[in-house]
Amino acid sequence: MQLSVAIVSVFAAIAAAVTPPDTSKPPSGNPISLPGLGDIVPVGEPYTITWTPTTKGKVSILLLRGPSDNVVPIDTLADSISNAGTFAWTPSTSLEGDTTGYGLQIIVEGTGEYQYSTQFGIKNSNPKPPTSGTPTATPSNDPTSSSGYPTSEPTSETTKTYSATTLTTTSKATTTTTTSSVETPTPEPTTSAPGTVTPPATTPTPTPSGFPGAAGRNGVALSGAVIAAAAAIFAF
Repeated sequence: MQLSVAIVSVFAAIAAAVTPPDTSKPPSGNPISLPGLGDIVPVGEPYTITWTPTTKGKVSILLLRGPSDNVVPIDTLADSISNAGTFAWTPSTSLEGDTTGYGLQIIVEGTGEYQYSTQFGIKNSNPKPPTSGTPTATPSNDPTSSSGYPTSEPTSETTKTYSATTLTTTSKATTTTTTSSVETPTPEPTTSAPGTVTPPATTPTPTPSGFPGAAGRNGVALSGAVIAAAAAIFAF
């Protein structure tokens, strides 16, 4: 990376206590290994910046933003720390997520020697909170609603309807009708043998009453008169 003269004043405003880099000379010493080229550093989590210390004295670390030919310092990560080769950094959640466009610069205090890192990215997946004027979606209780879930469970009536539909679809009832025929035997006609005469039924003779009335007494008297007349005829 090359630092243009136009941003020297920006360095002075952001890091007044940091020794300005001596841009009249090329970068040298303290090569940075982490973050490497194309690395993605997540925000809100500790990350260890790693370099190989090659100079004496204390160093400062700046966070840069922009293309390699026109970087701009946006934050001072460390000010006058020991050149130990590591520094624990927790990226701010206010940083914009990007796959590239970020860099580091280590500056040696007192001499202005400096070194750049390769470009890396920042991962910031935290959603921004909605403003008061932004409407929020309300879940619908309609099971057919395509927006959201149904927060309501199906009622028992709905469940019964689904169950009946399933039974009708998967089961097919077959009804077999059986017709039973009952034959009534027809009586055969009775034929009398040839030459045989069936006598007519005998009519029962009425039995005279044991207690004769007036008609009975008149009959007895008439019979007595007939007998008396016959006896008189034979007398002559």
